[in-house]
Amino acid sequence: MKKRLFHSNAVLLTVLCCIISAPQALASHRPVGNYSRLVELIRLEERHLPFFIFSGFVRAFDTESYEASLEYIKENPDIKRKIETDLDGGASQWELSSLSYRLMFVPELRDEYAGLFENYCHVVIDDVLNMTGLPNPYCRIVTLGGEQPEPLQENGGITAFLVHNLAKEYVACYVFSNQQHKKVLVGLRGTVFSGEIGSFSSYLYIKEDGTVEFTHDRHTIWQNNARNPYTALMTPIEETLHIVLREYTESAIREDIVLGSVTTLESMERIVENWISLEEAVVGGLACALVPDLLKKYGDPVPDAWIEADIESKSRFEKYRFLKQGIRIVENLGYKQALKLYQNHVRAFRDMFSPDHANNNSIISYPK
Repeated sequence: MKKRLFHSNAVLLTVLCCIISAPQALASHRPVGNYSRLVELIRLEERHLPFFIFSGFVRAFDTESYEASLEYIKENPDIKRKIETDLDGGASQWELSSLSYRLMFVPELRDEYAGLFENYCHVVIDDVLNMTGLPNPYCRIVTLGGEQPEPLQENGGITAFLVHNLAKEYVACYVFSNQQHKKVLVGLRGTVFSGEIGSFSSYLYIKEDGTVEFTHDRHTIWQNNARNPYTALMTPIEETLHIVLREYTESAIREDIVLGSVTTLESMERIVENWISLEEAVVGGLACALVPDLLKKYGDPVPDAWIEADIESKSRFEKYRFLKQGIRIVENLGYKQALKLYQNHVRAFRDMFSPDHANNNSIISYPK
């Protein structure tokens, strides 16, 4: 069985029947009326301590951990000199032998901040679900203290854990060698703040008979801080949209792999990455359509500069390459029509990102 791990700021849903019944487990939360104080708290300097373990080590490749470990070697000449000495003058080649990492978190220990953010998450998610008619995927939304979460039930809804900051602790082992085949092992252990405001892992399995299956964690994790307050405020909305839309993305991924008789890992990765980028675009477009008016309802209007900065910051990354197009398409269609299109005709939505439609600002018709 082939296994492919891929990360996105979203959850893959496969147990919708269980999720639909989950909302009754959530307590109702009364809006505080004005969340301007929450914005003030988000704008305070972020905290990097104390660290607590969220999950155990996973032996798997992780780009952020890999890049951080390489950067550490480059920035520490003592390590390089030691390697050169042990290899009688220098290494002619090197390779990553193993890499493990685990998720760490900094809890929100300020009662006012924790309470306001948790209340905001409940309220804004309720409003978004009421506006869109989408099901509530959560069984719990809870602020983590200094404790490692208990194992979650496989057949329950999604638990959203709220923290102040997220990081990864990694253990990397490199093998350096010279032309005489003399080898030196270098082990590194470090911590890197990922910069991801939300986190969730999804898994794609290809069985021996070619059947495609998805499995998913039963939790998502959200930070209550970000350099741009708008990014932190929209995270619960974006993550919720990802969760409930993922079944449609998942169906398209499965169809492309099976009908295309795809067998190589590289081709599968390309299919996953393309569809995740498309989903990021529709979610980003829906969020831009929903969030400003919602936040205006809760307090002072969000400055346009914050929204533009969030879009520009994301657009630098490959997986957000369709984001600006997605925002235009949702704006033209209206969020309800765009949502219906993605749910009922996901490939028709994808086709709107072709060069013919990339700069078209007119309303585009779609199958009924």
